Amino acid sequence: MLASLPQALYLRCDDGSVLPVVTGSGLRLPSSLVLGSKGPTDGWGVRPGDHVVVGAAEVVLPTATVRVVRTWVPVRFPVNAGTGASLPVVAASASAQWRARALAVARAALRGDDVTGAVAGMVGSGQGLTPSGDDVLCGLQLGLRPVPRAVTAVWAAVAPRLGATTSLSASLLAESAEGYAVPAVVHLGSVLAGAGVGPDSMAVLRRAVREVAGIGHSSGADLLAGLAGALSALAEPPAPRAHHSTGAVRPALAGAHA
Repeated sequence: MLASLPQALYLRCDDGSVLPVVTGSGLRLPSSLVLGSKGPTDGWGVRPGDHVVVGAAEVVLPTATVRVVRTWVPVRFPVNAGTGASLPVVAASASAQWRARALAVARAALRGDDVTGAVAGMVGSGQGLTPSGDDVLCGLQLGLRPVPRAVTAVWAAVAPRLGATTSLSASLLAESAEGYAVPAVVHLGSVLAGAGVGPDSMAVLRRAVREVAGIGHSSGADLLAGLAGALSALAEPPAPRAHHSTGAVRPALAGAHA
């Protein structure tokens, strides 16, 4: 047992994975076991550090047994989330202290630079079940989905550092690298991509951003910082490639570009 909250129970399994058991009104993480009812009215009956039995499609708690009756498939964050006029709305609700750092990492990943050092200082940085630095990295990985090699570069720097953060946060970092996030974040992505947006598109966008910003104490704002950094970097013109020559350049080729 990692944590017990009124609307969620977080279990660390023997294989190191995290199983969230959440009520219907709880935050539905991509790997959650979601209750069909409102959940126990008198608490879960367990505390952090307690052991419970998970297996054979059941979670056996002291006061109840949760049985799996059907599966659900989480939706991925859109590959092509829009930028342009929507970007300032996202940035306005993002954590100010992380925006510049997120932008720097996103730019480096898009250039193909090594981001190991920058990312190492972010994994596990901050307090709580999902530290701020991890939330920023989740937003970065989601926002960089249009350029898979950039996501791969960030994840390659994150993966060896997962032991520096909480088990729950580590699982969310891995899921975001695959494009998974909580429903509110995925919904924001669909709004940014233009799915289902009518004449009042900016009002729809602001509502979606507010919903994400309201996640946790600061998790939503931190994730928005990572997302804004990624979208900002993607909106910038690509940096010119550096050219190196070991000999003379013929006049006819001077100024040629790859």
